[in-house]
Amino acid sequence: MDIRKVAVVGAGTMGASITVALVNSGFQVLLLDLDQKALDAGIAKIDRMLGSLVKKGLPQAEADQRKSLISTVENYKDLAEVDLAIEAVLEKMEVKSAVFTELEKHCKNDTILATNTSSLSITEIASHLKHPERMIGLHFFNPAHLMKLVEVIPGFDTSEETIGRSIRFAQSLDKLAVRVEECASFLVNRLLGRYMTEALWCLEESAAGIEEIDKAAVDFAMPVGPLALRDMNGADIGLAVARFNYQEYGERFRPAEILVEMVSRQWLGQKTGRGFYVYDPDTRKRGAVNSELEQLISANARPHNKPFSPLRLFLPMINEAFLALQENVCALDDLDPALMAGLGMRKGPLAIAEEIGLAHCLEELELLFNLYGERFRPAPLLKRYVRAGRKQLDRKRMSDTKQVMLSK
Repeated sequence: MDIRKVAVVGAGTMGASITVALVNSGFQVLLLDLDQKALDAGIAKIDRMLGSLVKKGLPQAEADQRKSLISTVENYKDLAEVDLAIEAVLEKMEVKSAVFTELEKHCKNDTILATNTSSLSITEIASHLKHPERMIGLHFFNPAHLMKLVEVIPGFDTSEETIGRSIRFAQSLDKLAVRVEECASFLVNRLLGRYMTEALWCLEESAAGIEEIDKAAVDFAMPVGPLALRDMNGADIGLAVARFNYQEYGERFRPAEILVEMVSRQWLGQKTGRGFYVYDPDTRKRGAVNSELEQLISANARPHNKPFSPLRLFLPMINEAFLALQENVCALDDLDPALMAGLGMRKGPLAIAEEIGLAHCLEELELLFNLYGERFRPAPLLKRYVRAGRKQLDRKRMSDTKQVMLSK
């Protein structure tokens, strides 16, 4: 069954951006929020996003036509005929569960119910439904109308029909649709978390300075450094995610103490004008490094045991990639494209591992494991590749794994 009419529940930044992604591909959208002020603010965000596209060359008439595909509603009863409903509300289980209770009550029996959660359990959200087989995760990346990745995450009871329709829908938006088996933070944010946290440990040790770490990451593979990115996303959000991953995965995701201290001082990044860098209060333009933070780090620096290298940032991501693969979180040949589409990396962690050598990766991880402990414990799958004398990832095994993933 084709998807033609889509509901987006929640008119915040993410809901507005998903709405623009939908109308850009010709879908009719019902944007629902129970607060009229929130709806008005959401439409204003949509106008700005479409206006930005006009500045880049989209004809104004085309922008107006896309805007005409959007209707705002304030009642779940108005969603009775949608083919797909995408939830984009507050990242709290009780809030999302209440939304899906209403969606199941008012939508058609064959409507796909999708959550845009970036970390919460799809299975737990679905457990509140009478028909969990039509519940799925569609994790768009911000801004959704520009970023090319959608993680498609089935819950424990999600039907194959729902999975197939959801993948085809995401592809119809001109997105890379990657099936990801459910785990904490899913695929891209899980791997990103290891890289982001390691940057903080390097900083705590004074192994490298703020600008040196960011520049090294950008020169190596990233569009923006990890500390600048943390300022963009907010240290408070970063700490909440880090604590969640630590709870789910254990020691290798332990939050760095400097992040806890920054949150306690309200050095949250762009939104408070001070984080790793200082920001103009009006334009939020990044300025100099936060000198107070530098002084704090210098006064409490731990001794570092190894000269800084950008590889120190990427080895945890590479190792986590192998852990995710051995858990069958995704098909092997989807992993690098997902990281590149979701994070803007110039090359993915598996390509980096092959480039520097699987044996060298293992050697460096073992050295760092001896120096720093559990967060560098090498993945068993990486060890197997090295013990087998492989210099490249097994492309046949990769293809076979993907077929198994798609046939589940």
